[in-house]
Amino acid sequence: MKTSLHLLFIFLALTSGKLFAQNDLAMVSPKEVVSTGSFSTGLPVFEFKVYTNESDLNNISNDMIEQHVFGELVSRKLYLLDSKYTYTVPIVPGNPQMRTIVRKPVIYDAVMKIERYLKKSVKKGTISIETASADFNKVLDVANSICTADTKSFEKEISSSDDAVSLVNLLTKRVNLVL
Repeated sequence: MKTSLHLLFIFLALTSGKLFAQNDLAMVSPKEVVSTGSFSTGLPVFEFKVYTNESDLNNISNDMIEQHVFGELVSRKLYLLDSKYTYTVPIVPGNPQMRTIVRKPVIYDAVMKIERYLKKSVKKGTISIETASADFNKVLDVANSICTADTKSFEKEISSSDDAVSLVNLLTKRVNLVL
């Protein structure tokens, strides 16, 4: 009887931990609240596994990053994004010129488009710098987490998005990162 109660308690503890796992993401900033509900318009929600990049972020020194409008954390995440999504290859063997190749260019270009849009919005005063920073942090978390995932349907959805506002909504509200 005691062992069955202990097993039941352990089972309940393990299953309840999964319910709160979405709020314990490694890259969530303190001001950002992660929603576990689906997007209200009935559009598809994408789920990807997240791997903690905290050690990767801590290994990036201040000499390696450039200052960013949205802060040092965004600078570190952008450096990590560039290191994950781009690499260089020689154009011709023996030639010192290099060509930059982008992995998953649809996702990488979407992140760069969102960055330009958020910077312009902050400059115009239509959005606060704190909101823009939180949104861009979430976008970078998603992009850094899905670099090695199968994202064909997600890339189709990005390609069908016509403006930066819909891209921000897609990457911040319609993507769930699961531990």
